[in-house]
Formats: sequence, C-alpha cells, structure tokens
Amino acid sequence: MATLKEISEIAGYSIATISRVLNEDETLNVTEATRKKILEVAGSLDYEGKSKNSQAKKRKQEPMRLGIVEMMDAGKQLEDPYYLYLKNNVDYCCFDNGFETVTLQYEEESGLYRGIVQEKLQGILAIGQFSEGQICAMERWTDHIVFVDSSPYEEKYTSVIPNYEMGIRQGVEYLAEMGHKKIAFVGPMISTDSRNQRAPEQRWTLFSDYMEFRHPELISEFVDVPWRANHITDEIAGYLKDNPEPASAFFAFNETTAMGILRTLQVLGYQVPEDFSVLSYNDTALASLMQPQLTSISIRLQQIAQIAVEHLEAQIQGQAIAPVKMSVPSDLVKRDSVRRIIE
Repeated sequence: MATLKEISEIAGYSIATISRVLNEDETLNVTEATRKKILEVAGSLDYEGKSKNSQAKKRKQEPMRLGIVEMMDAGKQLEDPYYLYLKNNVDYCCFDNGFETVTLQYEEESGLYRGIVQEKLQGILAIGQFSEGQICAMERWTDHIVFVDSSPYEEKYTSVIPNYEMGIRQGVEYLAEMGHKKIAFVGPMISTDSRNQRAPEQRWTLFSDYMEFRHPELISEFVDVPWRANHITDEIAGYLKDNPEPASAFFAFNETTAMGILRTLQVLGYQVPEDFSVLSYNDTALASLMQPQLTSISIRLQQIAQIAVEHLEAQIQGQAIAPVKMSVPSDLVKRDSVRRIIE
C-alpha cells in the first residue's frame, strides 16, 4: 500500500502538499495537472504492490491494438478518482499482457470517436456508462467491445461489473456486528444506468432493501447527495442539525462521498470514529492515505480490469462463444474509521 513518503519521492511534492491535495483542502491552490499527477502516482504504487507481473508478457505475434473509451473527461475524473484508477488499471493490464492502447475521445458535433491514430483497432474497452449513440460510434471502429463497470445490451456485449449486492451485504453486516443500530446511507437517490439514462442509484436501492428484509431491527436513514459531489458539507450538517439522535455510522456510496463526510465531521468538531463511524465504498489507493484510514468495500479494480482484458482478447481470437456478464466479488477491508459500539 502506498505511503505519503513514497508518493512524495516520485511525484516531487512535499508530504504536506500531497496530504492537503488528497484531503481536498480548499485553501490550497494547485492546478488540475498537479492533483492528477499525485492521484496517478498513488494509484500506480498501489497497483505495483498488488501486481504479480514484473514485466509485460512477451508475444511473438504483432501486438494487439486496443481502444480505451471513457465516459468522463479529465476534469470529472478528478472529482471522482474511482474512474481514473479504473482506467489506469485497465492500462496497466493491457501493458502487462503486451497490448498497445489508444485513447478515443468522443466528439459531440460529429457523433464519432477520434483517436491520435486512425489505424484499425482489434477491440475496445469501454469504461463507464454510455448512450446508445456513443455505443454505435464505438461499433464504427470494431465489433469487439467489452464494457467495464456497466452492462448495456447484455445480449450483445460482454461486461465486467462490481458485485454491488455483495458489497452492501458485507458493509451492513460489519456495521451490525460492530453494534451500530442506526445506519445512514449517504449518496444520490437518482443516478444513471448502464445506458447513461436516469435511474435509481443501485447501491441506495440495495441498501434500503437489505436493511428492510434482512435487518428489520436496525434503523436505516438516508442523506441524498449529488453524484460525484466533492462538497457535501451542507447535506451532512443539515442531517445532523435535523436529527437529535443521528445515526452512529455513515455508509458512503463511494470514496469521494466518504472523504466529504470525514471533512465535514472534522469541521464540525466531531471525531471519527469516536463520535461517528464512516464506511466507504471503492477502496482506491486514497483509502489508506486518509486520517483516519477508511474502512472500505474493495471492488477489486485490478481483477475487474484483468478479466475485461482477457475476455476482449478471447473475443478477438474467436474463442468467445457468447456474450457474458461477470460480477466480480468485493472484499471488506477493515481499517480505522469504524468503531465498535459498547452498550
């Protein structure tokens, strides 16, 4: 797991600066390029620590050229680094397997994807949610497409997604085991589905259903915050003000939200986990760099990326029989942000 010192040595910034960037200190004036570099260094160190491959696989044949398509631009990735780390894991896995990659950018005016090179691609790895028009634009490049973190048109395309149902179960069961009787889920009630259309947020719905049917003795509450919201101070402060007996634990639907909860509680003078516990989703490299370190649901980004790359290769080589939808199990990573309630 990466440390602030290791990130400092590679990125070339002081430990204090890196800490303030990771904690999104609003008084620190840094460029998007600086923030992106720090986040990418943290992610690369985390990947290297988990990877068993010391070098790319050697291939006798001409390397495959794969397109990488992302739903977010660089600015939005900095608001929610999850997709930045997911894309980097896909890049690393392609490199480890000896593939060349080309990033494709979508042009709204033409409705086409453009790349630095216009040579033929053997396949595309599409990261995130995409509209029907965007998917049609991908098909102009190749028929071999694997979706990562979404599953549109399951009858036609292979997809690799996190097992959100398992993650919600793991999180709720851990908080219940630690003695929390009232849990507040923090995230958007409405999000987007695999075709980039408005839909109920999956994790919100799964949490609500699981609490109702598996733990009716527990109290579930909800704090509706915008997706990719960096600044949720007003929502959390309002929830605490309006609830004389608030939940003892916050279950954040993603890591950016969890970090916002931490900042808000600290600004309001509360301590984590002494006053409130915080459970995060995603578990990117940032989770262990927070103070306190975030207890998290890990959705195994590296494994998701590796499975996607392997199945795309199988498609290209004619080994895939039919499209499949793969749901990758999650892990509960226990750290410092959740405490046991002793009655």
